[in-house]
Amino acid sequence: MRAAGWRFWGLCVGAGVLSILTGCASVTNGTTQTVKIETLTPAGEVVKGARCLVTNDRNDTVMRSGDSVPVRRSGANLAIECTQPGQAPASGQAVSRANVGMVGNILIGGVIGAAIDSGTGAGFNYPSWMRLVFGEVRNFDRSSQTGDEAMAGVRLGTTEVAVAAARPEQPRGVAAPEVGVRAAPVPPPVLVPQPRSDARVSMDDLRGLLPAKP
Repeated sequence: MRAAGWRFWGLCVGAGVLSILTGCASVTNGTTQTVKIETLTPAGEVVKGARCLVTNDRNDTVMRSGDSVPVRRSGANLAIECTQPGQAPASGQAVSRANVGMVGNILIGGVIGAAIDSGTGAGFNYPSWMRLVFGEVRNFDRSSQTGDEAMAGVRLGTTEVAVAAARPEQPRGVAAPEVGVRAAPVPPPVLVPQPRSDARVSMDDLRGLLPAKP
């Protein structure tokens, strides 16, 4: 076989290998991942149905604690905040880590595939199951998770219940207005007609005003 023929088949094989390596994680993992979020009280009691906002640089998702939801994969961390009436917010951060597909591309030399996986976010994983605690801020690192077990995370700080704004202080001697109470309308003044005089002027009275005849 001529050298040109070997060169041609070499290019074909190289192109085939490159196509396999390109976007390996994008093919095997996809661009979304399902994560489960649970919320607990400081005493460790599970609270279901809390409203949770899950956010990264690709999308925002609203869910209820106790459920699982698909999120877009990304190299950026995932921010989580859950709220429940009567409880301080439960906040958390899920650290993004490179997955097996991304690592394989880098080790084998698939630079183009690694770049694609990074651009689409398919080369990264978040922790798959996280437990947040009301009144606390926690950090969840995928590298510390074994399989798909639930993660308690690492406590970073605390949160507080939002305090309602107080009413402005009233000056002394002035009663604070009652909310939702309206003053009774003042009725318009009643006009009382004045009595008319019934006195009449007679002709004799008019004649008395005329000068006397000579």
